[in-house]
Amino acid sequence: MARFCTRENEPLKKWNGIPIYLTTILTALFVVGLLGSAVLMALRSPLFQNLAFTIPGTAWNALGIFTYPFLGQISFFTPFGIFCFYWWSVGIETHLGRAVLAKLLILLTLVPAAVSTAMWFGMGLPAFLFGNYLLTIGLIIAFATLYPQVEVFGWIPFKWFAFACLVCATMMELSARSWPALISIWACAGAGFGYIRYCIDQDYDDAVPITTRIRSWFRRKPKLRVMPPPIAPSRPAVRSLVEEPDTEVDALLDKIAKSGLSSLTNSERAKLERARQELLKKEHH
Repeated sequence: MARFCTRENEPLKKWNGIPIYLTTILTALFVVGLLGSAVLMALRSPLFQNLAFTIPGTAWNALGIFTYPFLGQISFFTPFGIFCFYWWSVGIETHLGRAVLAKLLILLTLVPAAVSTAMWFGMGLPAFLFGNYLLTIGLIIAFATLYPQVEVFGWIPFKWFAFACLVCATMMELSARSWPALISIWACAGAGFGYIRYCIDQDYDDAVPITTRIRSWFRRKPKLRVMPPPIAPSRPAVRSLVEEPDTEVDALLDKIAKSGLSSLTNSERAKLERARQELLKKEHH
Protein backbone atom coordinates (compact mmCIF):
# COMPACT_ATOMS: atom_id res chain seq x y z
CA MET A 1 0.00 0.00 0.00
CA ALA A 2 1.87 3.02 -1.26
CA ARG A 3 1.67 6.18 0.79
CA PHE A 4 3.94 8.58 -1.05
CA CYS A 5 1.39 9.91 -3.54
CA THR A 6 -1.64 10.53 -1.31
CA ARG A 7 -2.84 13.89 -0.06
CA GLU A 8 -2.37 12.55 3.47
CA ASN A 9 1.26 13.67 3.24
CA GLU A 10 0.45 17.22 2.16
CA PRO A 11 -0.39 20.22 4.38
CA LEU A 12 -4.01 20.78 5.34
CA LYS A 13 -3.66 24.33 4.02
CA LYS A 14 -1.19 27.18 3.81
CA TRP A 15 -1.30 30.41 5.78
CA ASN A 16 0.83 33.24 4.41
CA GLY A 17 2.89 30.64 2.59
CA ILE A 18 3.45 28.59 5.77
CA PRO A 19 2.29 24.95 5.51
CA ILE A 20 -0.24 23.98 8.18
CA TYR A 21 -0.09 20.28 9.09
CA LEU A 22 -2.03 18.32 11.68
CA THR A 23 1.21 18.52 13.66
CA THR A 24 1.04 22.32 13.55
CA ILE A 25 -2.43 22.30 15.10
CA LEU A 26 -1.48 19.78 17.78
CA THR A 27 1.65 21.74 18.67
CA ALA A 28 -0.44 24.89 19.11
CA LEU A 29 -2.85 22.95 21.36
CA PHE A 30 0.08 21.74 23.47
CA VAL A 31 1.27 25.33 23.92
CA VAL A 32 -2.22 26.49 24.90
CA GLY A 33 -2.49 23.54 27.31
CA LEU A 34 0.80 24.43 28.97
CA LEU A 35 -0.24 28.05 29.43
CA GLY A 36 -3.62 26.97 30.77
CA SER A 37 -1.94 24.52 33.16
CA ALA A 38 0.25 27.30 34.53
CA VAL A 39 -2.83 29.43 35.25
CA LEU A 40 -4.77 26.58 36.86
CA MET A 41 -1.82 25.60 39.05
CA ALA A 42 -1.27 29.21 40.12
CA LEU A 43 -4.96 29.47 41.09
CA ARG A 44 -4.83 26.01 42.73
CA SER A 45 -7.93 25.16 40.73
CA PRO A 46 -9.39 21.63 41.10
CA LEU A 47 -10.02 21.71 37.35
CA PHE A 48 -6.38 20.75 36.78
CA GLN A 49 -6.88 17.46 38.63
CA ASN A 50 -10.14 16.85 36.79
CA LEU A 51 -8.40 17.27 33.43
CA ALA A 52 -5.64 14.84 34.43
CA PHE A 53 -6.12 11.06 34.38
CA THR A 54 -6.40 9.66 37.88
CA ILE A 55 -7.11 6.18 39.06
CA PRO A 56 -9.05 5.50 41.16
CA GLY A 57 -11.25 8.40 40.16
CA THR A 58 -14.72 9.55 39.23
CA ALA A 59 -16.42 9.35 35.85
CA TRP A 60 -15.28 12.93 35.21
CA ASN A 61 -11.65 11.91 35.79
CA ALA A 62 -12.05 9.22 33.12
CA LEU A 63 -12.31 12.03 30.57
CA GLY A 64 -8.73 12.85 31.48
CA ILE A 65 -7.65 10.08 29.10
CA PHE A 66 -8.16 12.59 26.30
CA THR A 67 -6.94 15.73 28.07
CA TYR A 68 -3.99 14.71 30.26
CA PRO A 69 -1.35 14.95 27.47
CA PHE A 70 -2.14 18.66 27.02
CA LEU A 71 -1.36 19.48 30.65
CA GLY A 72 2.11 20.08 32.01
CA GLN A 73 4.50 22.23 33.97
CA ILE A 74 6.50 24.88 32.13
CA SER A 75 10.25 24.58 32.65
CA PHE A 76 13.54 25.56 31.05
CA PHE A 77 13.28 22.55 28.71
CA THR A 78 9.71 23.27 27.54
CA PRO A 79 10.73 24.96 24.23
CA PHE A 80 13.02 22.01 23.46
CA GLY A 81 10.16 19.58 24.09
CA ILE A 82 7.78 21.52 21.85
CA PHE A 83 10.39 21.70 19.09
CA CYS A 84 11.06 17.94 19.29
CA PHE A 85 7.35 17.12 19.25
CA TYR A 86 6.89 19.17 16.07
CA TRP A 87 10.04 17.79 14.41
CA TRP A 88 9.25 14.14 15.06
CA SER A 89 5.51 14.41 14.39
CA VAL A 90 5.81 16.32 11.13
CA GLY A 91 8.46 13.84 9.96
CA ILE A 92 6.02 10.98 10.47
CA GLU A 93 3.08 12.91 9.00
CA THR A 94 4.89 13.92 5.79
CA HIS A 95 6.15 10.34 5.29
CA LEU A 96 3.22 8.14 6.31
CA GLY A 97 0.31 10.59 6.38
CA ARG A 98 -2.00 12.35 8.83
CA ALA A 99 -4.10 9.27 9.58
CA VAL A 100 -1.07 7.26 10.66
CA LEU A 101 0.18 10.08 12.88
CA ALA A 102 -3.26 10.54 14.47
CA LYS A 103 -3.59 6.82 15.23
CA LEU A 104 -0.06 6.70 16.62
CA LEU A 105 -0.70 9.62 19.00
CA ILE A 106 -4.01 8.11 20.15
CA LEU A 107 -2.24 4.80 20.78
CA LEU A 108 0.54 6.48 22.75
CA THR A 109 -2.08 8.34 24.79
CA LEU A 110 -4.06 5.21 25.64
CA VAL A 111 -1.11 2.96 26.51
CA PRO A 112 -0.07 4.75 29.76
CA ALA A 113 -3.73 4.93 30.84
CA ALA A 114 -4.11 1.20 30.19
CA VAL A 115 -0.91 0.39 32.11
CA SER A 116 -2.02 2.55 35.05
CA THR A 117 -5.43 0.87 35.10
CA ALA A 118 -3.85 -2.60 35.03
CA MET A 119 -1.46 -1.67 37.85
CA TRP A 120 -4.37 -0.40 39.96
CA PHE A 121 -6.48 -3.54 39.55
CA GLY A 122 -3.49 -5.86 39.74
CA MET A 123 -1.40 -4.29 42.50
CA GLY A 124 -3.58 -1.55 43.97
CA LEU A 125 -1.19 1.22 42.85
CA PRO A 126 -2.93 4.58 42.24
CA ALA A 127 -1.91 6.79 39.32
CA PHE A 128 -2.02 10.46 38.40
CA LEU A 129 -1.14 11.13 34.77
CA PHE A 130 -0.57 14.53 33.20
CA GLY A 131 1.81 15.82 30.54
CA ASN A 132 3.16 14.33 27.31
CA TYR A 133 6.36 12.82 28.72
CA LEU A 134 5.37 9.21 27.96
CA LEU A 135 3.88 10.19 24.61
CA THR A 136 7.19 11.84 23.68
CA ILE A 137 9.10 8.66 24.50
CA GLY A 138 6.90 6.64 22.17
CA LEU A 139 7.18 9.35 19.52
CA ILE A 140 10.98 9.44 19.54
CA ILE A 141 11.11 5.64 19.13
CA ALA A 142 8.56 5.84 16.31
CA PHE A 143 10.61 8.53 14.54
CA ALA A 144 13.81 6.51 15.00
CA THR A 145 12.07 3.46 13.53
CA LEU A 146 11.09 5.46 10.45
CA TYR A 147 14.36 7.41 10.10
CA PRO A 148 17.02 5.24 11.81
CA GLN A 149 19.98 6.72 9.90
CA VAL A 150 19.09 10.42 10.16
CA GLU A 151 22.04 12.06 11.87
CA VAL A 152 21.81 14.10 15.07
CA PHE A 153 24.50 16.78 15.48
CA GLY A 154 25.86 15.68 12.11
CA TRP A 155 27.30 12.30 13.19
CA ILE A 156 25.04 10.31 15.56
CA PRO A 157 22.46 8.04 13.84
CA PHE A 158 19.06 8.85 15.29
CA LYS A 159 18.39 5.23 16.28
CA TRP A 160 21.29 5.37 18.75
CA PHE A 161 20.23 8.78 20.03
CA ALA A 162 16.72 7.44 20.69
CA PHE A 163 18.13 4.32 22.36
CA ALA A 164 20.28 6.49 24.65
CA CYS A 165 17.21 8.54 25.62
CA LEU A 166 15.30 5.34 26.38
CA VAL A 167 18.15 4.02 28.55
CA CYS A 168 18.33 7.32 30.48
CA ALA A 169 14.58 7.28 31.11
CA THR A 170 14.81 3.66 32.25
CA MET A 171 17.67 4.34 34.66
CA MET A 172 15.85 7.37 36.07
CA GLU A 173 12.73 5.34 36.91
CA LEU A 174 14.79 2.41 38.18
CA SER A 175 16.60 4.64 40.64
CA ALA A 176 13.25 6.00 41.84
CA ARG A 177 11.80 2.45 41.95
CA SER A 178 8.81 3.75 40.03
CA TRP A 179 7.61 0.51 38.47
CA PRO A 180 4.38 1.79 36.86
CA ALA A 181 6.32 4.58 35.11
CA LEU A 182 9.02 2.13 34.03
CA ILE A 183 6.46 -0.26 32.54
CA SER A 184 4.69 2.66 30.82
CA ILE A 185 7.97 3.86 29.29
CA TRP A 186 8.71 0.50 27.70
CA ALA A 187 5.07 -0.04 26.73
CA CYS A 188 5.04 3.31 24.87
CA ALA A 189 8.40 2.57 23.26
CA GLY A 190 7.14 -0.84 22.12
CA ALA A 191 3.90 0.66 20.82
CA GLY A 192 5.75 3.34 18.84
CA PHE A 193 8.17 0.84 17.33
CA GLY A 194 5.56 -1.81 16.58
CA TYR A 195 3.00 0.51 15.01
CA ILE A 196 5.47 2.23 12.69
CA ARG A 197 6.92 -1.14 11.65
CA TYR A 198 3.37 -2.34 10.95
CA CYS A 199 2.69 0.71 8.77
CA ILE A 200 5.95 0.27 6.88
CA ASP A 201 5.16 -3.40 6.31
CA GLN A 202 1.91 -2.49 4.58
CA ASP A 203 4.12 -1.90 1.54
CA TYR A 204 5.22 -5.53 1.58
CA ASP A 205 3.67 -8.18 -0.61
CA ASP A 206 0.71 -9.74 1.22
CA ALA A 207 2.19 -13.16 0.46
CA VAL A 208 5.13 -12.53 2.77
CA PRO A 209 4.46 -14.36 6.09
CA ILE A 210 4.22 -12.26 9.23
CA THR A 211 7.12 -14.19 10.80
CA THR A 212 9.35 -13.18 7.89
CA ARG A 213 8.32 -9.55 8.31
CA ILE A 214 9.13 -9.58 12.03
CA ARG A 215 12.56 -11.14 11.40
CA SER A 216 13.25 -8.43 8.81
CA TRP A 217 12.80 -5.76 11.50
CA PHE A 218 15.98 -6.92 13.20
CA ARG A 219 17.96 -7.99 10.13
CA ARG A 220 20.71 -5.64 9.06
CA LYS A 221 19.74 -3.97 5.80
CA PRO A 222 22.09 -4.56 2.82
CA LYS A 223 23.90 -1.52 1.51
CA LEU A 224 24.54 -0.78 -2.16
CA ARG A 225 27.94 0.72 -2.76
CA VAL A 226 29.78 2.02 -5.81
CA MET A 227 32.58 -0.25 -7.00
CA PRO A 228 35.81 0.89 -8.70
CA PRO A 229 36.16 0.23 -12.43
CA PRO A 230 37.72 -3.11 -13.48
CA ILE A 231 41.35 -3.44 -14.48
CA ALA A 232 40.61 -3.99 -18.16
CA PRO A 233 39.98 -0.52 -19.62
CA SER A 234 37.93 -1.91 -22.51
CA ARG A 235 35.23 -3.25 -20.19
CA PRO A 236 32.54 -0.92 -18.80
CA ALA A 237 32.94 0.17 -15.21
CA VAL A 238 31.14 -1.91 -12.65
CA ARG A 239 29.05 0.62 -10.78
CA SER A 240 27.18 -1.61 -8.34
CA LEU A 241 27.27 -5.06 -6.79
CA VAL A 242 23.70 -5.69 -7.86
CA GLU A 243 22.51 -3.32 -10.54
CA GLU A 244 23.22 -0.09 -12.38
CA PRO A 245 22.24 2.73 -10.03
CA ASP A 246 19.43 5.08 -10.97
CA THR A 247 20.85 8.58 -11.13
CA GLU A 248 17.37 10.06 -10.64
CA VAL A 249 16.92 8.13 -7.40
CA ASP A 250 20.38 9.20 -6.26
CA ALA A 251 19.43 12.82 -6.91
CA LEU A 252 16.20 12.40 -4.94
CA LEU A 253 18.05 10.86 -2.00
CA ASP A 254 20.50 13.78 -2.04
CA LYS A 255 17.54 16.18 -2.04
CA ILE A 256 15.98 14.41 0.96
CA ALA A 257 19.29 14.51 2.84
CA LYS A 258 19.59 18.25 2.28
CA SER A 259 15.98 19.47 2.53
CA GLY A 260 13.91 16.64 4.02
CA LEU A 261 11.23 14.38 2.57
CA SER A 262 8.63 17.16 2.49
CA SER A 263 10.67 18.97 -0.19
CA LEU A 264 9.81 16.30 -2.81
CA THR A 265 7.06 16.91 -5.33
CA ASN A 266 4.33 14.34 -5.95
CA SER A 267 6.06 13.08 -9.09
CA GLU A 268 9.36 12.75 -7.22
CA ARG A 269 7.64 10.84 -4.40
CA ALA A 270 6.10 8.51 -6.98
CA LYS A 271 9.53 7.88 -8.55
CA LEU A 272 11.05 7.12 -5.15
CA GLU A 273 8.17 4.80 -4.24
CA ARG A 274 8.53 2.82 -7.50
CA ALA A 275 12.23 2.35 -6.87
CA ARG A 276 11.54 1.19 -3.33
CA GLN A 277 8.92 -1.30 -4.49
CA GLU A 278 11.41 -2.78 -6.97
CA LEU A 279 13.98 -3.22 -4.20
CA LEU A 280 11.40 -4.93 -1.96
CA LYS A 281 10.43 -7.34 -4.74
CA LYS A 282 14.06 -8.26 -5.38
CA GLU A 283 14.69 -8.80 -1.68
CA HIS A 284 11.82 -11.28 -1.37
CA HIS A 285 12.25 -13.18 -4.65
